[in-house]
Amino acid sequence: MESTLHIGQLNLRVPGKSADTGHKVADGVAEKLVQKVPPGMRCQVGALSVRVQVAASASEVEMSDAISEAIVKAIHSGSEAASGRQR
Repeated sequence: MESTLHIGQLNLRVPGKSADTGHKVADGVAEKLVQKVPPGMRCQVGALSVRVQVAASASEVEMSDAISEAIVKAIHSGSEAASGRQR
C-alpha cells in the first residue's frame, strides 16, 4: 500500500542554531516521518505541539530523529484516543 504524508506547515524553534540549521533539521524531520509513519495509517491532525530536549551538542540528524520520534508518538497517542472514542 502506498503511503502519503502531507505536512502543511512545520514550525521549529532551535535555540542557539542558525536558520539554515533549522531548515536542515526540518527537512530531516520530514524525511524521518515518511520512514516512521506506518503505511496505511490514516489520520488528520489539525495541530500538534511537541517539546523535545536534546543536548546542545546534538547533531542535525540527532535533532531530526528526536523530533520525528516525538511527533510519531503524539500521532499514535491521538490516533489511539480517537479510535477509542469511535467505538
